[in-house]
Amino acid sequence: MVKLHSKIYGWKYVWMEFSQEFNAEVEDPNPDSSHTEMSLMVPIAETNWSLVYTMHPGGKGKGDFSTVEACYRPVGDFKFAIHPEGFIQGFQKLLGMQDIIIGHGDFDKAFIIKGNDEDQVKKLFDDAALRRLILDEPTIQLWADCDNTDSAPSRRALRENCNVLSARVKGAIDDFERLNNFYKLMNRTLSSLCRIAAAEV
Repeated sequence: MVKLHSKIYGWKYVWMEFSQEFNAEVEDPNPDSSHTEMSLMVPIAETNWSLVYTMHPGGKGKGDFSTVEACYRPVGDFKFAIHPEGFIQGFQKLLGMQDIIIGHGDFDKAFIIKGNDEDQVKKLFDDAALRRLILDEPTIQLWADCDNTDSAPSRRALRENCNVLSARVKGAIDDFERLNNFYKLMNRTLSSLCRIAAAEV
């Protein structure tokens, strides 16, 4: 029987469908509410990585937002951050990082790209498949080993001697295919960090 993964039942229904299909561990202290934090711990197939999906309810005048995080073992001190020009919350102070033009017009136009190593950033985003996955999420913030003052890493994504790769979008992700696309995006980014020798497999 084909699952429709319908979002008409709300984001939490879609997340539970996703958790079942991807063998995720669910942390949901209040299953009857769609206004409380919920997390999924999703293993990436055939790797040692896992993703932590979290829906963060808004508070004190702030809107809901969703994060997807993964820890990885770094090689060196490479860090980067990208965000749309109009979505800079949390990134006002990125010390030791410069604005970078990677040379792909559609991507450079869509995002502000920062990093502490221009050559490494260009190599990272030289992957056309990775750029397409990111461009499909025009409001995304994506960063590795950076301080985002509005989005501290989840305790579930923290490991000793590891860095955290994080993605953030506004609102609750209420579409199964978007959840799946973030799985692909994060897996591709982690693989690309390994490709440029900034992370261990």
